[in-house]
Amino acid sequence: MTLRSMFRQFGHGFYAIGIPVHLGLQTLKAADMDVEYETLKNDYIQVGDTFVKNGLNYPASEVNYEQAIVAPSIIFLLQLYLETGIQKYLDGAKQQMPALEAFNGNQPSYHLNEVAIRHWDGYWFGKREMWGDTFPHYWSTLTGAAFYLYAQCVGDNTYKRRAENIVRNNLCLFFEDGKASCAYIYPNRVNGVKTGFYDPYANDQDWALVYYLLVNKDIY
Repeated sequence: MTLRSMFRQFGHGFYAIGIPVHLGLQTLKAADMDVEYETLKNDYIQVGDTFVKNGLNYPASEVNYEQAIVAPSIIFLLQLYLETGIQKYLDGAKQQMPALEAFNGNQPSYHLNEVAIRHWDGYWFGKREMWGDTFPHYWSTLTGAAFYLYAQCVGDNTYKRRAENIVRNNLCLFFEDGKASCAYIYPNRVNGVKTGFYDPYANDQDWALVYYLLVNKDIY
């Protein structure tokens, strides 16, 4: 399996986006692949134990610290808690929630309301290669996934409503003519250049729809 290969080659400490804890385990269980199920669960437990041990001491990745390091850790731990019922994984997620929430604001605009601040995505993924805060960039929906799973785990529906708000606001990346954008460069100007535009590249923004389905339809 691809996941087993990843763990063999890179160990159990990488803060990857989109590791399918729930889907992977439930698929193996439904197929009566008991050996593979236990093997993958053991891998997931090793990852979860690493995340709990690290706590708020996140290892540097592409950058030293960002929302898409914190959110995948919480998403992973919450899914692992739902699959195993082991309390320390929920406790580990709870410890990290304030760090994740700190990336969000509450301004009365769909560009800014509960949308995590991200800065470089328009440069690395966009056609115009512009720096500047991206409100939104589709990876801000990772926070929506984390809030949704947290609501499931602790029974606090305020987090579910916040999750719905996040994924709904990201729909601005999709246009009525069927086109889409990887990011909106929010500032009026960046380094003296006029901005405030949707980058013309449609580049992976469908991940916003993936997490929209998770939050609104419980589809993993």
